[in-house]
Amino acid sequence: MPTGTGKTYCQATMIANDILKNRNQYKLYVVNAPRIVLTYQLLKEVYGFLVKAGIEARYMFVHSGGMTDKKELEEMRLESVEHKIRFSEIESGTSVIGIKEMITKSRRLKLPLIIFSTYNSAKNIEDANKRFAENIPVSITMNDEAHYLVQEQFHDILNTLTTNRCFFFTATTIHTPSDLGMGMNNKKVYGDILYHMSPRQAIDLGLMVRPRVHIVTTKGVYNSDDYDKSLCKIIRDSYNQHQKFIGEMNAKILISTKGTQDILDFVDSSEYNSLRREGVDIYAVASNPEIGNQINGDGFSRSMFLKKLRQDGADNSKKLIVLHYDILAEGIDVSGFTGIMPLRTLRKAKFLQTYGRSARLDPQDRIRIKSGEIKPDDLHLMNKPYSYIIIPNIVHTNEDDKENFKQLIIELRAYDFKPYEDIVTDSWIHGTREKNEPDSLNPNDINSRKEGRIIRELLAVFEAEEDAKLTKLELVLKELQK
Repeated sequence: MPTGTGKTYCQATMIANDILKNRNQYKLYVVNAPRIVLTYQLLKEVYGFLVKAGIEARYMFVHSGGMTDKKELEEMRLESVEHKIRFSEIESGTSVIGIKEMITKSRRLKLPLIIFSTYNSAKNIEDANKRFAENIPVSITMNDEAHYLVQEQFHDILNTLTTNRCFFFTATTIHTPSDLGMGMNNKKVYGDILYHMSPRQAIDLGLMVRPRVHIVTTKGVYNSDDYDKSLCKIIRDSYNQHQKFIGEMNAKILISTKGTQDILDFVDSSEYNSLRREGVDIYAVASNPEIGNQINGDGFSRSMFLKKLRQDGADNSKKLIVLHYDILAEGIDVSGFTGIMPLRTLRKAKFLQTYGRSARLDPQDRIRIKSGEIKPDDLHLMNKPYSYIIIPNIVHTNEDDKENFKQLIIELRAYDFKPYEDIVTDSWIHGTREKNEPDSLNPNDINSRKEGRIIRELLAVFEAEEDAKLTKLELVLKELQK
């Protein structure tokens, strides 16, 4: 199911149904995710669902990230007026002894225990569970962003947990060449697909918005050295062009960088300062400790960073630029992005995950569509009818990137978008390397590298609205009629 169409809701309802069928009994549930940051979001959504339904449970994080801020969860519990839950214990840790103690406590209280774990830490749950003579298996295991499991470093998770039922959720099913390999086309491992929703179906159902192309170009011909030297200007001018075009709505752009050096260069630039003076909040996140989790130059914990990002994303008065390097592409629930700007070529799977960050409906549009006040194709009545894909086509080497993205966008509008057509490798999730030093025996020798020219004039080319409304088939028919 595409991003934002309810995968976590499905997980929460399945866990809730099983708890209700086994009232006053201890049951163990595990929700796995590839990243620590995603486990926080999953717990928040599952916890909120169960609290509203009046279902009492115990919760635990199993990863190396420590405890999240409980204040937000307590607010959710207190706001649940219909079904008051007096207390919800939430623990954290990776030690087998700590997990065993939480299991023991939940068994004694005859309450369900829901553990949110990273794939790397899930083995500790199995080790703790085996400390009991009965070795009661996990009732249900949920694997979120399950396409990560096709990699060797995570694939053992399929043999790690003893579980009665195991489900896999992803927006981008990943196949490998062999049906007997690590890909999700291996039915002996993953089973059959129980449900599938294409991006086109999600668009037609009013669950996500259509993509629309914004190409950034120049009048001159430049090389890759010019591109690197002008990247900060490209980001600033692209944001301003995007803001001017969408009109009254404040622009919020998610930028996927080529590496952490792009982020470091931008936050230290005059263009960064210019945007800040214009009232644009600038978020930056990467695993590089020099960047960490920054908001307007200040560092925050990852949980607080995401909390503020969700708040500003939902705040229509906020202008926003978010730069990331392989951190926010998957699973992060932030509404409000009006567009994405990929600064590097993305595979189909990564493109769909990245696009999904900005494909979420405006909250008011979602309510009006659900109530029947407007239909999903009433684009002129929607606050946010499109998500813009901003494609820099500055230098001649960008031409292939531009065509790649345009083809992906056309496919996205069809019913046959197949991310699994990508062949994956062990390094698939890691993106491109950091920016390399100049290819020279002496990197300080200024004569050994091109100086380049600073790109001065950037032009905005927006896809015609009538084309952005068309499906892939309708676009083909239109081209044939020319």
